[in-house]
Amino acid sequence: MKALGALCLAAVLTLGCGGGATPPPPKSATSEAPPLHDGPLSDYVPSAGLRWMVLGRPKEIASDPAMARAIDLFLPKERLDAFSKSSGVDLRTLDAGLVAGFDHATLYVADSRSRSTLAEERFAERLLAGVRVARPHPRIHRLSGVVGQTPETMVRVDERLVAVSVGSALPARIVELYARKKLTKSPSALRGSALSSLPIKDLESAPLRVYAPGPFSGEWTRGARGLLVAATAVAIAVRPTADGRLSAVVVISGSFGSAEVDPTTQVGLAWEDLSRSGLGKLLGLDQAAPPTVVATPDSVRLSVEVSALPLAQGLRAAVMAEVWEILDLKPPSEKSTDLP
Repeated sequence: MKALGALCLAAVLTLGCGGGATPPPPKSATSEAPPLHDGPLSDYVPSAGLRWMVLGRPKEIASDPAMARAIDLFLPKERLDAFSKSSGVDLRTLDAGLVAGFDHATLYVADSRSRSTLAEERFAERLLAGVRVARPHPRIHRLSGVVGQTPETMVRVDERLVAVSVGSALPARIVELYARKKLTKSPSALRGSALSSLPIKDLESAPLRVYAPGPFSGEWTRGARGLLVAATAVAIAVRPTADGRLSAVVVISGSFGSAEVDPTTQVGLAWEDLSRSGLGKLLGLDQAAPPTVVATPDSVRLSVEVSALPLAQGLRAAVMAEVWEILDLKPPSEKSTDLP
């Protein structure tokens, strides 16, 4: 600090009395603005009202040969190119992405470490009515309007993320508030009472994770042969392994210490029910080796390996129509959807 002070004094003396020191350049609005939160994408999703959440690292998934081949069944290159052109987001180069479901909206969040405005421009082109633009922070841009008959809202945080809420604007606005550190007392998704009961650190190394917070009601209570009645949350983590296989771990948290039926038995029988069902056979689960099931007083964990390609083929046959709807693209002809 003394050296810096001496340097400043020398500069003033050098300038002499001919007009004084040159005033420093004005600070930009960005440098004077309050700092924004910078954390994983799940930090921007509220736990309140959350029904399910899918987290993934698309770029890492696409780099695995078996996963890439499986993805190609759902999304061939030409379709990914079309989505990239229409949305301004290339899923193949995306480091991290997230989809979260709420009662009245679906929230999509993509990692974006650049200042590119392409996604915002493409989003604006799709809006038909009620367009509103706001900039609550120098690094935050909010754009909302109507696409077809559905309200949509985009929030872009420079050098961090792009979020789009389809339906209610509230999830996108909450992303903005978390970014601005305005919701310090409101727990985000993985810090809420339900999902925080899961072994988050153990699961986050998987490139694809699915979370569902409890309590569960309705048809959900029949899941895992009724075990979900006492469940607090459920998570599924998927990792690629050798020889074109996928390692899947299912964790159910809850209070199972006083259960009348052994939870390990219940989960094992539930897997048998699924693998022998029509859907299980379609997904190739009936060909998988028996799973490993481990129970503790507050959780049950099922681990199993399945073949990636049969699973992808089955999922493609079961949900292909929904994939095109999600991506807002015209589905291919029946001929092009025949399984290889």
